[in-house]
Amino acid sequence: MSETPAYGDEAVAALRHDLRTPLNQIIGYSELVAEDLEGEAHARTREDLEKIGRAARGLAELITREIQPGRIAVVGNPAEKISAGHGAAASASGSGAPVAMDADVVAPAALAARILIVDDQPENCTVLQRRLEKEGHSCVSMHDGETALARLDAESFDLVLLDIMMPGMDGREVLRRIKTDEKLRHIPVIMISALDQIESVVQCIELGAEDYLPKPFNPVLLRARIGASLDRKRLRDAEQAAFTALKESQEKLAAELSEAAAYVQSVLPAPLKDGAVRAEWEFLPSSSLGGDAFDYGPAPDGKFGICLLDVCGHGVGAALLSISVLNVIRAESLPGVDFRDPGAVLAGLNAAFPMEKHGEMFFTAWCGIYDPVTRAMRFAAGGHPPAVLVRADGTTEILAAKGPVIGACPGMKFGSVEVVIPPASRLFVFSDGAYEILRHDGTMMGHGALRELLSRAPHQGAVPSIMDQLRNLNSQPAFDDDVSLVELCFP
Repeated sequence: MSETPAYGDEAVAALRHDLRTPLNQIIGYSELVAEDLEGEAHARTREDLEKIGRAARGLAELITREIQPGRIAVVGNPAEKISAGHGAAASASGSGAPVAMDADVVAPAALAARILIVDDQPENCTVLQRRLEKEGHSCVSMHDGETALARLDAESFDLVLLDIMMPGMDGREVLRRIKTDEKLRHIPVIMISALDQIESVVQCIELGAEDYLPKPFNPVLLRARIGASLDRKRLRDAEQAAFTALKESQEKLAAELSEAAAYVQSVLPAPLKDGAVRAEWEFLPSSSLGGDAFDYGPAPDGKFGICLLDVCGHGVGAALLSISVLNVIRAESLPGVDFRDPGAVLAGLNAAFPMEKHGEMFFTAWCGIYDPVTRAMRFAAGGHPPAVLVRADGTTEILAAKGPVIGACPGMKFGSVEVVIPPASRLFVFSDGAYEILRHDGTMMGHGALRELLSRAPHQGAVPSIMDQLRNLNSQPAFDDDVSLVELCFP
């Protein structure tokens, strides 16, 4: 006689699972029916249902205790026969059909959720579905992993109740696919398991399951765990909505800053390739856009003027103030101001742009007026970094002038300083963003280091070369402040 093959731990677990399944259904239905029977007229019936439930629980505990690997020899594959029996019973009873619910027992609409139940036993789905619909939830039942995943992909659900032990694709594989799918991974999943499947439950929690429900279902525990999972999901959804709104706001702000930077660049002067003064520049707005702006060109009495300013702070407000100041200078619209005197220009700007009338914003400025006939440069500064004059032999001179920031001190006077510009000299005027750079060794670059770099700049294409060096020196992916660099060449 041939030896019948014995099955191992998995077969024992499957047998135990399938033997307990009808008992869990008896327990669930007895509780549901008892809950629907109210009044003294049904007292005896409720007692009988409670006895049935207790007996089913006792038998389920006996199965759990006795049917263990090593304590029972599993021959053949009885689990398949039991499953087939269950399926036939389900077909005969029509238990897969939707279960009617009492219309007057419904949770508040704000707490209702759409729940997908995945269990290969239709009777289990029916018990769960009826309980959850009495709580006001909308439920859909699926009986295998493949169709459940397809339904999840096609429709929106707030929660998934997923049985661990199912034929074909088991609950763990379904969970793994949900949590590795970018579209589905945010949906909370509660695993359904027997109390002796704790090791599998732990694996599922590690895969990303939200919680688990033991069989047979305890109504209070069922309500509590589903409620807690839905509360957490609502909080996550609210956080995600807030994050999305913040991201959209940041993207909108970034677009506005980009538009403002483009506008600033559009109003800056064109390079000068010939004439008594040649000019070249580069302007790099920071990621948050500062308030740099500059202009140069003809001044009264055949002179040549330059002014570079830097508004405090960042953002569109700083950029707009810088352009407003620039337009005032271009239009020479400061009443009573002699635009041949840079100190007088700064004093006029100080009076016209007080901080308290411009959002508490002030600005720094360096202004110069050059006379091509005498080669004299008169300049003044208001809290601005000194310009650097580089002579033909590479020696440098700092063009510094004392004066407070513009807009902070009403009634201040600004003195002008005069210097003679030697032939073949170059003048570099810049904002503090050109040297307040954190280098790769953790030190700040500083004005002195920039001055040395300018002294070595080539005579042709100096500005692009200098800006490339500044980018290489910067340890950050972008500059923290606007970087403006203007080179004036005096033949």
